[in-house]
Formats: sequence, C-alpha cells, structure tokens
Amino acid sequence: MNYVPSHTFPDAARQAEIWVSEPSEHLHCERRQAYDCLRSILHTLRDSMNQKAMADFSSQLPVLIRGMFYENWQPEEFRPCLSKNEFITQFEKRSKFKNGMDTEQAVTNVFKLLNHRLNAPTIKKIKSTMRASLDPLWQVE
Repeated sequence: MNYVPSHTFPDAARQAEIWVSEPSEHLHCERRQAYDCLRSILHTLRDSMNQKAMADFSSQLPVLIRGMFYENWQPEEFRPCLSKNEFITQFEKRSKFKNGMDTEQAVTNVFKLLNHRLNAPTIKKIKSTMRASLDPLWQVE
C-alpha cells in the first residue's frame, strides 16, 4: 500500500497508529513497545543510509512516521551496519522495551511492515543502497 498524504492532523495520527498497531499485533506486545521497536529500527536503518537514500525513503512514509524517522538525526553519524548481527546489535542499543522480545523477529516484522506499506520500487531502491549482508533481515515478498 502506497503512502497517501494526510489532509488533517487526525488523519496523520490515524496513519501513524496503523503503522504502530501492525507490529504490535505481529509481535504480541503493547503499542508502546511496538512504537519503540519501529522507532529503533527506523533509526538504525536511517543511520545506515546515505542522505539521498534517506530522502527517497522518508518521502514514502506517513508524515508522523517521517518525523519519527528523522528524530535526533545527526548527519555526521553515518555508520552503515556491515552485517545482520551489527544491525540487530544497533537496534538493541536503541530499544528501551525489549522485555524478552526476540529482537531478530522484531526487526523482521518491521521490515514486513515496510514491505506491506511501501511500494516495490522504493523498497528496491533502498535495498540497493544497503549491504548484501543485511538481505536476510529484509526479505522482499
């Protein structure tokens, strides 16, 4: 499903709620945990991208999720993850609500959300900027 611009703040809030509720359902966790999971993974992904890829990717996100994506961004902190394990470790460092959550499953579920919510050309473009070692995390359906 492609991003559709919202016209009002309540519309934007509803779109953001959808993006948080999906991981919550798949991970069987509270929404605050799902929010933290989504935010942590988006930040890890963001910090692994160059600025052009970030702009292309974020333009496809709902406005409030886009704000979450850029929250606390430091342009000089470009540090691409070199491996699947490094990506998961970075996610774990950022996440506050792990509470026994299978972190690899959390990462995989957020990437499934991206598959479901973003268009295929955007996903292909973003994946082309990522290291091949991260492919096992983001399986395109």
